[in-house]
Amino acid sequence: MLSADHQAPAFMVLDKNAIRAALSIELSLEIAEAALRKTSNGVASQDVRRTLTLPGSEGTCLSVMYAALSDRDLFGAKVLSIFPDNFALGLPSHRGAIILFDKENGSPVALVDGGELTAWRTAAASAVATRALSRADSSILAIFGYGEQARRHIETISKVRPIKRLHIWGRNPGKASRFAEEQASAGFQTLVFPSARDALVEADIVCTTTSAQEPVLFGEWLPPGIHINAVGASVSQCRELDLECVRRSSIWVDYMPMALIAAGEMVEAFKLGVASRDDIRGEVGAMLEGAIPGRTTDAEITLYRSLGVPAQDIELANFVYCVAREKSLGTPIDFEV
Repeated sequence: MLSADHQAPAFMVLDKNAIRAALSIELSLEIAEAALRKTSNGVASQDVRRTLTLPGSEGTCLSVMYAALSDRDLFGAKVLSIFPDNFALGLPSHRGAIILFDKENGSPVALVDGGELTAWRTAAASAVATRALSRADSSILAIFGYGEQARRHIETISKVRPIKRLHIWGRNPGKASRFAEEQASAGFQTLVFPSARDALVEADIVCTTTSAQEPVLFGEWLPPGIHINAVGASVSQCRELDLECVRRSSIWVDYMPMALIAAGEMVEAFKLGVASRDDIRGEVGAMLEGAIPGRTTDAEITLYRSLGVPAQDIELANFVYCVAREKSLGTPIDFEV
């Protein structure tokens, strides 16, 4: 934290290159776990995502998330535009920035690439949940999707589980095949499937990383013992899972207040009486803290419903900012308000 007798550093712009230079997958896992714990143990002060609906397909919006951590020097907010149709155009669907402020005097100190930081923290949080909830011997990973998050989830989950084989499915067969070839060149045994259902055969873990507005994963397909990371649908209008997935799964979330209003399939399940709030086991952070149990049997179907927690973004941004200052990363600019 800045003291009165120290000059404030220049305002810093931290682009994707600075973020990549500051982070490793191993570090991102540590930071994601810390943020999940802080979400549940009271260290994080945060609120649910605020959105402004914009013209376009379901889920097109301006999104604002903000948080402060009692043990970190900087607080801040992430502002993103979410355009699900961008995926079909080969463009990122989430674009924006995180602005950080000094806790002592409120000075803005950094602007951080929000898309790049989100890519790191989303996959890292899924990997932390996978390490906590999947069977330890899980070796077959099914991926629905072929974009940035699909790639990141493979990289991070393979650090926490002995992944030997990938099952790839996507709505565009050509893109799915090219993605599979890329992953095969990285050393994985990789199979492409014509249907999502076939991709689940023998799978131990499945990650839904799509821009789907309607379900692509159906509960009747789920084999016993599978672990699900559902990450693609971040607003209540979109859902990747059907109601049977909700009914059959033991569910953990990243941040309960947000899950209750923004996890579309759960909102629908509550409305229709398929499930209730009591059917959600709790937050992953609470499980990591030992406050609630995790998986209880090898046959249990476990689901981590990710929505993105403000505390994760701000925890990671604090770390990147500190490393950037130490290593002279990023671009200092003259910015006074």
